[in-house]
Amino acid sequence: MNRLIRLAAVVVPVLGLGALWAQSDRTYHQGTEWEVPIQGYDPRDYLRGHYVEFSYDWPGFDARELDQQPEALCLAGKPPRLDAVVAAGDVAACTHPITPDSSGVYGIYALMTGRLYLGQDRAAQLEEQLRNGDQRGIVTIRQRDDGSFTPIGIRFRPLTPAEIAERDAQRAEESLPPPAIMSR
Repeated sequence: MNRLIRLAAVVVPVLGLGALWAQSDRTYHQGTEWEVPIQGYDPRDYLRGHYVEFSYDWPGFDARELDQQPEALCLAGKPPRLDAVVAAGDVAACTHPITPDSSGVYGIYALMTGRLYLGQDRAAQLEEQLRNGDQRGIVTIRQRDDGSFTPIGIRFRPLTPAEIAERDAQRAEESLPPPAIMSR
């Protein structure tokens, strides 16, 4: 009888941990995958530890135009292609809503800033790609039915001619002196 109790004391926790891991893995792999452009790399600090921080560049959505952070965003398009994003006033009316995890690293700002954890071997390769300004970073996120989402991968593609023209115009605008104020 003692032997059976000892065996149960070892087996039951192992089975419980296995069940928790299986449930977590199943939840992680559920959802719709979307490819989201990113921007805003800090050239002085690409990697901190084994993760990359970035800003989402949601198509058609500019958070700077809002007075406060949105409570949710509504994704539009045919996954994984993301065509447009709007602030979602009514999450129930949105087919593909995403909401920030207020208990996460970025809190309410999780809709604007992301973090992708990666292995040590991928860090050096990714750091080199982040330095190349002629590429566009694309993060794949997995959006679940409850509105939660997780960045799961990153890839790069060359900038299109339109993106190059936009980048060059922005750089030229930033290097111009401010307009002179004329007084009478």
